[in-house]
Amino acid sequence: MKRAATTLILSLVALAASATFASAALRVPQVPVIGGGLQAYLISVGESINVNTDQDATQVWTHTISNTSTFTVQFQSSPNANIQQFGLYNASAVIPPLFFIMSGAVGPLGYSTATFKPGNILVVNRFDALSNFLSTTTFGGVDPNAFGFYLSTPAGTVFTQDGRNPGGLARAIAFQGTGQNLGTWWLCWDELSLAGPANAVVGPPSGIGPGGDQDFDDLVVMMESVNPTPVSKTSWGQLKARFH
Repeated sequence: MKRAATTLILSLVALAASATFASAALRVPQVPVIGGGLQAYLISVGESINVNTDQDATQVWTHTISNTSTFTVQFQSSPNANIQQFGLYNASAVIPPLFFIMSGAVGPLGYSTATFKPGNILVVNRFDALSNFLSTTTFGGVDPNAFGFYLSTPAGTVFTQDGRNPGGLARAIAFQGTGQNLGTWWLCWDELSLAGPANAVVGPPSGIGPGGDQDFDDLVVMMESVNPTPVSKTSWGQLKARFH
């Protein structure tokens, strides 16, 4: 069943210096996007992106050249917002800890601010829609130079790195912003479904988890002042082998 997209704005703002916008290559092959929800949304916010041909290959990011960067995440109203949790993880870790940034359970327009600090520290502060303070968390061991993003629901957790997902399937696709959004990134998610439709992409026979519906509009994230890391075609098996 089609769902309205949850829109989350993730704004990474360098405090000490601005960064030159970096680009990566297009994803090969491009991931088929089923349905018109994502395309319609991106058009509605002024983008000229073609969701089936303009997917970027980036799956891992780094902060800007500033030593300290702050970003804000904001959840909009959506049928699935209250069961979604969003955050980042160290892209090079075999079993990465998940650094929780925001949950849609705070309600429409709740938001978080998070700051990279020296010593691989990330400080997250969370607020409701009226800017009432809710909670703060300080995470240690966060790698600001190579991090991915994750999305968790009761059905499971998916990652920007394809190799970490059931069957090695893409669960997040990235686009570079265009026009008035030039210099930004869009990160568009296909969450795992508790009960997917007939055309759902399912996981491998191991029963790791159910599939999604490949609409990639379950959560849409906008990111600013964040740079891609060099793209490499590393499998999950190759990544684990590096730590043996």
